[in-house]
Parts: sequence; C-alpha cells; structure tokens
Amino acid sequence: MSEDAKVRIIQRNHILSNQFTGAIRSLRYVMIYLGIWLGERYQNWYLFVWFFHSASLIYLTAGSVGGLIVLRHDVNKIINNLGMSSPTILIVCKWLTFAWRKKLCKRLMHYMNADWVNLEKDTLINKSVPDSKRIIVNYYRTSNFFVCTFIILASVATVNFLGQSLFSLNQRDNNLDKDKIFPMPYSWYPVNYNGSSYIIQFLVFAQISSMLSTFLATTAIDGFLVAAILHLSSQLKILRHFIEGITYEPWHPQNYKKKVREIVKRHQVLLSVAATLQECYSIIALQHVMACVLALCFLECSFLMELQENEASRTSLLTFGLFAIGSLETAFIYCFAGDSLTNEGMAIGLAIYRCEWYSFSRSTNLSLSIVMIRAQKPIEISAAQIFPLTLENFTVIVKAAASYLSTLRAYSMMEA
Repeated sequence: MSEDAKVRIIQRNHILSNQFTGAIRSLRYVMIYLGIWLGERYQNWYLFVWFFHSASLIYLTAGSVGGLIVLRHDVNKIINNLGMSSPTILIVCKWLTFAWRKKLCKRLMHYMNADWVNLEKDTLINKSVPDSKRIIVNYYRTSNFFVCTFIILASVATVNFLGQSLFSLNQRDNNLDKDKIFPMPYSWYPVNYNGSSYIIQFLVFAQISSMLSTFLATTAIDGFLVAAILHLSSQLKILRHFIEGITYEPWHPQNYKKKVREIVKRHQVLLSVAATLQECYSIIALQHVMACVLALCFLECSFLMELQENEASRTSLLTFGLFAIGSLETAFIYCFAGDSLTNEGMAIGLAIYRCEWYSFSRSTNLSLSIVMIRAQKPIEISAAQIFPLTLENFTVIVKAAASYLSTLRAYSMMEA
C-alpha cells in the first residue's frame, strides 16, 4: 500500500473518530478539564489539574465535616448538612475510583471509536443493517439529553448558590445568617467571621468554584457511563436486526454460514465489552446507589423541614429541591441505561429463534444454540455484583429512600 493511501485511510479514520466525538464532545472536554482524560499528551498538565480538582473536593468535604462537628447538638441542622454533604461525598468517591481506572476507560473508548470506523467500512453486519448509524445516533441522543438536563440543573443551582452567598455576605453582621454564608449550608472553616470580609469572600468563591467542579465531575463520569452502555445497547440492537434478516438462499447455500460466524464473533466481542464495563463501574455503581438513597432521604427531609418553617427561605427550598432532583435523575439514568442493555441482550435469543434456523445445517444450528443459551443469561451492569441496575430496582431505591425518610422524620420530630 502506498504512503498516500495510508495517509488517506488515517485521515478518514480521524474524521470518523471526530464524528463519534461529536456525540460526546462535551464530555470529552469536561474530562480533559478535570484531568481524568485518557490521552497521553500533556501528562504534566493533566496531573496538575487532577490535583487541583482533588483539592477542591477535599475542601468541600472538610467544610461539611467541620459543620457536622460544630452542629452536633442540633439535629435539624445536622440533617441539612448531611443532605448537602451526601452528593459531595459520592462525587469524591466516584472521582477517586474513576481516576484510577484509566486503562479500562481507554479500552472502552478504543472499542467505541473502532465501531464508528467499522460502520463506514461497510462490514458484513453493518452493511446488512442499513439503519445502523441511525440506531447508534438515537441512543446517543438519550445520553446527550441526560448530560444537557444535568448541566442545566447545575447552572441553576450555581446561580442560586451565588445569589444566596452574596445576600448573606451583605448581611454578615447578622448572627442568624452566619451559618448560610457559604453556598453549602452550615459549612464551617476555622476563620473569624467578624472583620475578615476578604478572607470570607475568598472562601465563598473557592466553595462555589469547587461545587462547580463537582457538578462537572459527576456529569463527566455519569455521562461517560451512560454513553458507553447505550453504545453497547445500540450494537446489540444492530446485531439483533442482522440476525433477524438471515435467510436461506438456495443459489448461495453457504452464504448463511459466513453470517452465522459473524454473529458468534460479534456476540463474543459485545460480551467482552460488557464485562469491561462491569469491571470499570461495579464499585462506582455501588457507591452511587448507596449515596443516592442517603442523599434522597436527607434532602427530602430538609426540604420538608424548610416548608414547615414560618419564614421558609426560597433559596434553601430551591437548593434542597435541585439536589434532590439531581440525585433522583442520576439514579434513574443509571438504572435506565442498565435496563436497556439487559433488554437488548435478552432480545438476541428471540431474534435467533425468529430467523430461518430450520433451513440451516446441523453444525450451524449448534452454534446458534450456544449463542441463544448464552443470551438467556442477562447482560447486567450491577453494583458490586449484588444490585443490578434495572428500572425495577430503581423503584427499590425510591422505596428505600422513602422508608428511611419516614424514620428520619419521626426521629427529628421526636427530638424537636
């Protein structure tokens, strides 16, 4: 092959890679900004940014823990503090776990890029399914919808935090507003609040920027998971359409054998990618499920307590409400993506039954039987192998949060 031909192939693959990047370009930019991108260039810059955002997360956590110590005798304020701290602790755990699994993320990204390249090469499966590109794009639109809605929530929350902090700073001589100077209610740092306006303003700005980093971090990590799972689901759907389209052609009696070999190889590849996804996100999913249950419980309890106040703060209601909606949305999108993957995996067995297997040879039917048997085992993304991410289990999360909420409300009313 001539050098010009090689250059054209490389350029074409780069264009296809950019076409793929267009679906999750915002996620890639955010991950670069956070210092957890998989590229090999500018490693020193990535390391610096990673330490910067790690320090931001530690700064937020320290403020929350300090607030818990100071408010240990006030149950209602502790609940409010825990409600705001739970998502932050979740992001810290996800951040550290995700940052140490770059090799697995790089493997997933390489697989997803390769799929877009193969799509344009008109490989056997993609050529037999004319709607392959449309199927993939439709699944990506779902992930883009999640990313956009979460960024909108983060933007509204940031504006709310900024407005509340500016109002509290202007009223800082009032001791009653001292606990709400920071965007995260009841945060505490070892500083003199009287006569140190510049220091307090700096700490408030640092907390706002740190919280913005946490929003970007959770959007990047969750968005990458959703994009990877939905991409795998789209590949399973393409494979299902390919299987359903296999027919016995008397004028090409051996043609179906080639297609069956492609089915077996492609199914094995998809199972391998699903195993990589499970390995990459198993612990993150466990952290997410546990933190979402606690966050929903504390945030809803804080929201209800604010409603019962005679002079309820609208900014506080908006703060707790937005955090509750964000926690509920991320729990739902995890379960929705996992449920989509499970359903598409189970559909492979039904697609094999629907094809013209009765016209194939015995050895070919044996291969199809093996694929069908394997397809009966659900392809799941589970939390530490104990809690599959499905829509059915999403109701379990909501029920558990509601149960803990009723218990917590009863305890707080008793203490009051």
